[in-house]
Amino acid sequence: MSEIKKHAKLSASGSSKWINCPGSIEAESKIVKKQSVYAEEGTLAHELADTCLKKRVDASTFIGKTISCESDGKVLSTVVDKEMAKFVQEYLDYVLSFETKNSQLYTEDKVDFSNIAPDGFGTMDSAILDYDTGVCHIFDLKYGQGVEVSAIENTQGQLYALGFYNELKCLDVIKSFVIHIVQPRKWNFSEWEISLKDLVAFGEFAKKKAQEALKPGAKRVPGYKQCEFCNAKASCTALDKFTQEIISADFDNLDEVDSESVTDERVKLILDNKKLIESFLSAVETRAFERLVAGEKIPGYKIVEGKSNRKWIDDAEAKLIEKLGDEAFEKSLIGITAAEKKLNKKEVNDLTYKPPGRLTLVPESDKRPAVTSVSDDFENLNDEEL
Repeated sequence: MSEIKKHAKLSASGSSKWINCPGSIEAESKIVKKQSVYAEEGTLAHELADTCLKKRVDASTFIGKTISCESDGKVLSTVVDKEMAKFVQEYLDYVLSFETKNSQLYTEDKVDFSNIAPDGFGTMDSAILDYDTGVCHIFDLKYGQGVEVSAIENTQGQLYALGFYNELKCLDVIKSFVIHIVQPRKWNFSEWEISLKDLVAFGEFAKKKAQEALKPGAKRVPGYKQCEFCNAKASCTALDKFTQEIISADFDNLDEVDSESVTDERVKLILDNKKLIESFLSAVETRAFERLVAGEKIPGYKIVEGKSNRKWIDDAEAKLIEKLGDEAFEKSLIGITAAEKKLNKKEVNDLTYKPPGRLTLVPESDKRPAVTSVSDDFENLNDEEL
């Protein structure tokens, strides 16, 4: 069983918060944090990946076996199933593809970046240093399938790189770092390269932000990156004020408002902050629910039992077969993925087609090309989905 995993106050994993919102450290210190089952699952997936890399074996070796580790003083364990083995193997294959004849692999390496953030340390998932090119690859496994994470200017990866450089700079080999985010359950393999010079410059920037974050009463700065995973956002007055300013309107004179007067700049401002506003509203709703469940009162709201659907009892299948025979079951056409396992891909391709995707509003920074004209197929598709 691995050693207990601890977390730094100015952690690398939480760096997007304290770098972009210095006041988040003080705000979150007043919140009791609970580790979700998804976070625990991710911790165990990391444990499996580390064990496989150290032993140089495939993840499938552990299917049906129990793995365990300690995190924040709590013992976690699970039986490895085919799904976990499959996705962890994707990570293993990706990492090991960067090995060369003259490289070195590091896994679950504790790095110290306290020269940047006081008492700053973290556990880097894995790294490969190529001695021939001077390129150091930093790998971060994201086992979750919720939010897609990008390696571009990733602050966690850069802090890991700085900590790793502190450990290896005496070798005078490293010229640049490549940050890799491996999110196999979303098929997200993202990478971003940064020169040693630029990394050191980022370190100086992060050092100033760390000093700000440790000051009492540090300023809170709302924004999607820093608020997305902040445990204090449901009670953040700065975020509340920011949200009100974005969606404010003169409700006393609604009859006088010209519905066509909303400017493009106003539309852009609202759309730019849509995710942040939705995230704030969701956090407030979740916190209100937790308070009501705990027996507290919130004026105008209560907890009720939601709609429930009927379910078959345990021995319903046997009794239905006795009464209905074959009519107890319904048949449906096999799924495309399941069919590909029974037939070859060409046969399945001849029997399938891919309709145009639903029209979606995205920022200009999105890599997909813009739709310049709307075909009948697009119009029909969206009419059906309304």
